[in-house]
Amino acid sequence: MALGEKLFEESGNVLGFKVTKVHPVEGTTMEVSFSSELKGFGKFPSGRNIGSGTMTQYPHGFVDASYQGTLMTPEGEQFMWWAHEKSKLADGGKIRGLVMVSGFTNSQKLSWMNGLVMAGESEFDPAAQQFRVTAYEWM
Repeated sequence: MALGEKLFEESGNVLGFKVTKVHPVEGTTMEVSFSSELKGFGKFPSGRNIGSGTMTQYPHGFVDASYQGTLMTPEGEQFMWWAHEKSKLADGGKIRGLVMVSGFTNSQKLSWMNGLVMAGESEFDPAAQQFRVTAYEWM
């Protein structure tokens, strides 16, 4: 896997969740909503992000999740995105893993992002309901 330039650092909070399924083998499935702040690097914009999705934590400690949301820049430009996460329970009770993201925009200013695939290193602290992601261009 070849990673390009660093695109952004994100920090956010879980706003709410709803447990939708509990199974001894298939794990616990939850609907999750969140908000975050992105600090962009280079030409990647900073902004406020909101999103939601479905997360399943399996009994052996792995997490599989799918999310969707939108990033709004301070100038009012919007980037809509989809993400898929694969993570695992790490030391200290945190969940660490990889998030793959792509999306689209109708903004001329951000149109270069329409062909962008991002790979993010994620860390989620369930006790604090906070997460961080550092994302890079995937080449």
